[in-house]
Amino acid sequence: MITRLTILLLLLITGFSSKAAPNPISKELINRITESKKSLQALESKINEETLKYQVQLDKELAAVKALREQATTIQRTADEQLMSIEQLSDRINKWREQDNYQKLLLQTYLEQENITFEHTGTGDIAIKPEIFQQLRNELIDDLAPSWQQTDVISTNGEVKSFNVLNVGPIQLAYNSQLQSGGLLENPVNQTLPNLVKGISQNAQAAQLQQLNQTGIGSVTFDPTLGNATKLQNNQQGIVSHIKKGGVWALPILFFGLLALIAALLKSIQLMRLPRISKDFIEQLNAKKTLLEVQIPFDGAEKKLVQIALDTPVSEQRDDQIVSYLMQHQHKVENYLGVVTTTAAIAPLLGLLGTVSGMINTFMMMNTFGTGDAATVSGGISEALVTTELGLIVAIPSLIISALLNRKAKSYNAKLEANAIQLSKFAIH
Repeated sequence: MITRLTILLLLLITGFSSKAAPNPISKELINRITESKKSLQALESKINEETLKYQVQLDKELAAVKALREQATTIQRTADEQLMSIEQLSDRINKWREQDNYQKLLLQTYLEQENITFEHTGTGDIAIKPEIFQQLRNELIDDLAPSWQQTDVISTNGEVKSFNVLNVGPIQLAYNSQLQSGGLLENPVNQTLPNLVKGISQNAQAAQLQQLNQTGIGSVTFDPTLGNATKLQNNQQGIVSHIKKGGVWALPILFFGLLALIAALLKSIQLMRLPRISKDFIEQLNAKKTLLEVQIPFDGAEKKLVQIALDTPVSEQRDDQIVSYLMQHQHKVENYLGVVTTTAAIAPLLGLLGTVSGMINTFMMMNTFGTGDAATVSGGISEALVTTELGLIVAIPSLIISALLNRKAKSYNAKLEANAIQLSKFAIH
C-alpha cells in the first residue's frame, strides 16, 4: 500500500515538473521519498527474511513437539502393556499352583490306594523312591501290552484254582486249560481273591478264551456295565427281606395292616349278608289294610320293626322301642369299622416314626465313621425310608376300604331309619 502511494506521488511530481520548472524544495522532497522507498524495501526484505527464519524455526519446534508426543504415547503404551503382562502372569501362576496342588492330591490318592510308600518334603512335594517309578513303568507297559498272568481265582464251585488272567482295560479275563473253564472276573468288596462271574455260558466262554490264549486273537463276551448289572441282579430281594430292612418299626405297621384286613373282610361279609331294604315297605303295609293282616314277609331288621309295631300301639313307647332297636342295629352294622379307619390314620405316622429313627441312626454312623463311604450313607437312608413306604402301603388301601364300608353302612342305616319313621305312625285297626 505504501509502495503504491509513493509511485502515485512520484507520477504527480513528475507530471508537475514537466509542466513547471523544478525548484529545490521539490527536488529535496523527491530525494527523501526515494530514500524512504529504499528504506521501506530494505525493511520489507528484512522482515520477510526474519519471518521465513522464524517459520522454519517454528516448524522445527512443532516437529520436535510431535516427536515428543509420539514418544510419550509409546512410553505410556509400553508401561500399560508391562502392567497387563504382570497381572496376566500372576493369574497364570495362580492357575499353575492350583493345578499343581490338584495333581499332588491325585498322586497322593493313587499312592494311598495302591499302598505305595511316599514322603512329604518341606515344600509340600511328594517324594517317591526310584524303584517305584520302575514298578509303575512296568505296570504301564503291561497295561499297554497285556499278557497272561498266573493268579489264584475262586471258581464257580467255590474252589481256589490257579488261572491265567488277562487284564484288558477295566475288565479281567481268566482261563484254566486243565479245567477247560474260564470267563469274566469280578472283585467283590472285602474279598482278597477275584471270582468267576456266574450266569454266563462257561463252555462258550472257555472256547473263546482258549483261542485267545493260544493265538492271541479271539472274541470274548464281557459285561458293558462293568459289573453294575450283576450288582443290580444281586440286589434283587424278596418282600420279606425288603420288610426286614424296616427294622422293629415295621412290625406294628404290619400288625395294624393285618388287623385292618381282617376287620375289613369280616365287615364286608357282614354287610353283604344283610337283607335288602324294601323300597315299597309302606305300600306293602297299606295293601294289608291293618298290621294284624301282615304275615311279616320281611327279613332281618324290617321284620323286627314290624314285630315292634304289632306288639305296641302308636305311642311314645313304640317310638322309643323303634329308636332303641335302630341304635342297637346301627352299632352292630358299624361295629369294628373304626379299626380300619384308625389303621389308615396311624400307619403313616408309624412309618414316619420309623424313618426318623432310621435317619437318627444313619447320622450317628456318619458322625462316627464320616461321610467318605457314600454307599453306607445312601444304604442307611434307603433302609430308613422303608417304614414310610410300608406305612403308605397299609394306609392307602385302608383309607379306601374304610370309605367304602362306611358309605355302605350309612346308606343301609339311612334306608332302614326312613322305613322305621313311616312304620312308627302306622296305626293298628
